[in-house]
Amino acid sequence: MSNQAPYVVMMHTQDRNAAAMRRLRGELSHRPDGSIIIPVNAQTDLERVWMVINDLLGYHGRHTFEIIVMVNNYPPDDPPSLAAFHAVGVGVVSQPDVRLPGIRVAVTARVHGARAATAPLTIHIDADCRVPDPTALLDWYVDQFAAGARAAYTPVHFCDLHDDAATQARVAIHHLTRWFKRQVMGIPTIRGSNFAIDRDLFIELFDAGYLPADFSIGPVLRARRTPVVYSGAPRLAVLTSGRYFERGWGELARYLIYRLRYNLQMLRVRAGMSNPDDRQANTDRPYHIYRARNADTHDQTMKERRVP
Repeated sequence: MSNQAPYVVMMHTQDRNAAAMRRLRGELSHRPDGSIIIPVNAQTDLERVWMVINDLLGYHGRHTFEIIVMVNNYPPDDPPSLAAFHAVGVGVVSQPDVRLPGIRVAVTARVHGARAATAPLTIHIDADCRVPDPTALLDWYVDQFAAGARAAYTPVHFCDLHDDAATQARVAIHHLTRWFKRQVMGIPTIRGSNFAIDRDLFIELFDAGYLPADFSIGPVLRARRTPVVYSGAPRLAVLTSGRYFERGWGELARYLIYRLRYNLQMLRVRAGMSNPDDRQANTDRPYHIYRARNADTHDQTMKERRVP
């Protein structure tokens, strides 16, 4: 009997999640109000993503949403089991390798999810995030798009942080620079952990070659004079993991130099120049990559970008 206990608990959890997913999604014959897209690195986040899924299943608002996980980064001949997602009713898009030269994997994965979305409003959250108040957040996104926004975002804070002084300084600098770019420079500080964007607009910008990284979205939308809405309300905050932050002042200095270089180059978007070659796209958050034997792991080729 005791050997069956874990199985019974798992089935109970699965049934509960399936019921919550049916409530969140509503009638399958009706298009949902929003599509929540979560890229999932099969090497590290297949189990962890259930935490944010469970957060989202706690939604108790007036709208309906689908959840789509975009599972990637696994050997083609040894795909991961995705049965648990299907059993609950979570939408699944999977592809062994979504990398493109010079473009962050997170962006290409989000676009794959967006292409499968059925709602015009796509909401992008990472697999290692937590959503403390899903009802407030999701309702706010729907309301902003109903009022004419084409993109929107809210605060991103951190969880899973080290408690050393250098890490705390990094977080403080992170929030200060985001405030400066948003309030002084007028650049939307959209980041992948938490934002919403019109589905067709997102795909259009990607296909046109404007989005080598999540950080490109804000400057491009500003250059196009696209309506973007931000709210700093604490209840709308999403928490993203700081598990990859390296300890120590030396690592902090390296990170700050990288971010300064990147942000300076991102200003080129405003002048209609090419987007920067993001050579360190994954050094601040290592992406545990499954690589084919003959894969070119140093391909940094960038396409020329047209003026937004």
